[in-house]
Amino acid sequence: MTQQEFNAKATELIKAMVNAIADKDFSRLATSIPPKLSWAHQIDAEETVENACIGFGKWLEEQLALWEEDYEKKFVVDPFDSGRLDNIDELDEEGQSFNTYNPTSFGEQLDFWFEIEFQVENKQIIAVFDINI
Repeated sequence: MTQQEFNAKATELIKAMVNAIADKDFSRLATSIPPKLSWAHQIDAEETVENACIGFGKWLEEQLALWEEDYEKKFVVDPFDSGRLDNIDELDEEGQSFNTYNPTSFGEQLDFWFEIEFQVENKQIIAVFDINI
């Protein structure tokens, strides 16, 4: 896989991930870029992709609700905006890449960002994301 092919596919996957989050369709993350399995602890469940998606969704909705209470305004995750995606890092010798996406709410930067880890194996991209606050 060339770097150009990787960049296009990685961007497509990040777009699908962010749009699934914006749509609050957290189960759809399993088909794009799922959260790290450790998110399953949010629902005290086995570390599976499905439980990680549910756990992440629970955490995000609770976090946005807390901010709404504190700031007395609505918070959402906006759909994908290519301007919020940092440049896709080049693949290293092991076929790995690390990237970030800075989500917004109604166009304003949120207080966290997504960290996406990519691994290319047999021309297939495997990816997971986490949050940095």
